[in-house]
Amino acid sequence: MEGRQHQPVFGNSSRASKVSLIAVFLLTFLMFSDAAEDLCQFTKYKESETLQASKQMLSPLVGKSYKSRNSEYEFTVGICTQVAEQVGKNVAVLQQKLSDDGKPDPSEAHDIGNLVDTHIMTGSDWILLEYRGLEKYGERCNQEAKRTTIMITCDELVKDSDARMVYIEEENQKEEDCYYLFELKHEAVCPNPTSGGLSVGSILLIVFFSVASVYLFVGFLYSRFVLGAKGMEQIPNYEFWKDFGNLQAEGCDLVCRTREPRRAGGFRGIGDDQLDRSDDMPVVRDENLLPM
Repeated sequence: MEGRQHQPVFGNSSRASKVSLIAVFLLTFLMFSDAAEDLCQFTKYKESETLQASKQMLSPLVGKSYKSRNSEYEFTVGICTQVAEQVGKNVAVLQQKLSDDGKPDPSEAHDIGNLVDTHIMTGSDWILLEYRGLEKYGERCNQEAKRTTIMITCDELVKDSDARMVYIEEENQKEEDCYYLFELKHEAVCPNPTSGGLSVGSILLIVFFSVASVYLFVGFLYSRFVLGAKGMEQIPNYEFWKDFGNLQAEGCDLVCRTREPRRAGGFRGIGDDQLDRSDDMPVVRDENLLPM
């Protein structure tokens, strides 16, 4: 009976182990598949911190592809990913001529940007990605290889679902350095907001509240246990803070008042003409009051 009771336990453990192994394999597969999406080959670059930083900045867009059109062609542009195989391997930018019904003609497809020769430049909020194609110009541009330049700029309002690849121009009237130019606006290349540290005002506020807290705490303990104060009198310098508002009002009145100061009262002499005396009253001379 005991053996029968233990069999389901081992069976559940074995099943749980299998599920765990499957989950590990799936996670490993997903990790490697994500890493394999970055197919850009920077063959003319040496490994450096600058190159790694540029790759890291581009990484949110890796594996995405976009379509764009002008009046004659449809372009499929990939970000470090292959977009087609009908004209060759590692095609990052495919150009297809539009037929009369407005659909791209697969027989008129051209490789104008290849992953095997990728170049990159970055700034604080922009990326310049360039593919050198394997297909060459016929009679123009000194028969050099076709090249596609993608200008990726920061726009915090453009989410991934709203991003659009815009065809700008094809420069093929020069003897060399001809190119196809595209523009992509995306929030992914916007710099992350970084903290510039505390401002002077913040530091002063922190210092003020720290000092005030220590003042209140230490003063409360001193008033409570040393002076034996009770109630509101435990507040440090209670008498001062109680009259603090009156002191402020008096100071404000002294500085800001506009009325003239009130004159101090005094006594004024009374003239003889203001005295109502009778002629019958004898005149008292002051000299008679003086001692002889």
